[in-house]
Amino acid sequence: MRLLSIRQARSGMKLGKTILSEDGKVLLGSGMTLTERLIQGLIRSGVDSIYIDDPHTQDIVVEDLIRPETRRVAVEAIEKTVKQITNSNKLARKISVKEMGLPFQQVFGSILEDLMSNQHMLVHLSNISTNSPSLYHHSVNVAILATAIGMSLGYNRNQLMELGIGAMLHDIGKMELPQALLEKRERWNAEEQEIAKQHAMNGFNLLRKQRDLSLLSAHVALQHHERLDGSGYPQGLKGKQIHEYAQIVGICDVYDSLTSPRPWRKRFMPHDALEYLLGSGGHLFEHHLVDAFRKHIAVFPLGSTVVLNTGEAGVVCRVDPEYCQRPMVRILKDGRGNDVRLPFEVDLKTQLNLFIVGFEDDELFTLNEVADR
Repeated sequence: MRLLSIRQARSGMKLGKTILSEDGKVLLGSGMTLTERLIQGLIRSGVDSIYIDDPHTQDIVVEDLIRPETRRVAVEAIEKTVKQITNSNKLARKISVKEMGLPFQQVFGSILEDLMSNQHMLVHLSNISTNSPSLYHHSVNVAILATAIGMSLGYNRNQLMELGIGAMLHDIGKMELPQALLEKRERWNAEEQEIAKQHAMNGFNLLRKQRDLSLLSAHVALQHHERLDGSGYPQGLKGKQIHEYAQIVGICDVYDSLTSPRPWRKRFMPHDALEYLLGSGGHLFEHHLVDAFRKHIAVFPLGSTVVLNTGEAGVVCRVDPEYCQRPMVRILKDGRGNDVRLPFEVDLKTQLNLFIVGFEDDELFTLNEVADR
């Protein structure tokens, strides 16, 4: 399968990967043959990219780090919690939100089991960036990434539970922000950003009251926007004042936000988002945490179409976790942009005179340098 912008989709193409809605329901299943009507429906739903199967890429399988069923259950748990928090019946809301802890322990337990059974835990674009920038999927994505880092740091199961549940609920305080602000399709102005910053304290105040949630998980919600140099919020903490869990979630939050589309911008390329984080090491985040994160990110994800310095274009067909920046590429077009008669593979690990200069699909990614989120 290969990844392409929804604008490049054509009637008759075969869908290579299931597309999920904002609340985790199936929009279109893998194997569906696209029609113009279906394509237009996906565009209206805010889908910016799809995976398709074709004769040249049928053997390229992009697997998720967690099972689709695990993701669906996690998304539904977050959605249910959000509805409880926003329940107009104040008494019902007060009763229901006190019982959050145990369900999230069960949900995250499933995520943890899936990750522990994954040999490499290498994150490709489809594993983490869904087509919806919703709170639900973003929260699950950040939890997956944060847990991968925690595992690489040698955290025990109890620590992983504290970190992972905190990651899943790090943005839960947004549900107490004005609805008009959450539904706005443009970038927030300075005044709106100040209002939005309240979500960190909102989330902490909600989570610290839960009987079955660790107080450290609540501190993830409180501190995930704090930065080493004191430039973060809500308390302007510095250095060791910020808990390591919150730093990890902060890194994952930035990466998932950058590599997900927003109404006012396209996705940033994975390697540009990673470059931004690497540049923040020692300044915004601890160096060793950014380095641990780097080891789990495929900067050129499986199925993405890349361009080499020769002008040739091809699909990333294999990624060695030890050499993420030099994958195997299946060449489909020559240096003049013509289809090759017989596709062939080049291993950038061994052919050091070749290197990737970018992605072919400029409909999918923004080419601007990452300056801020």
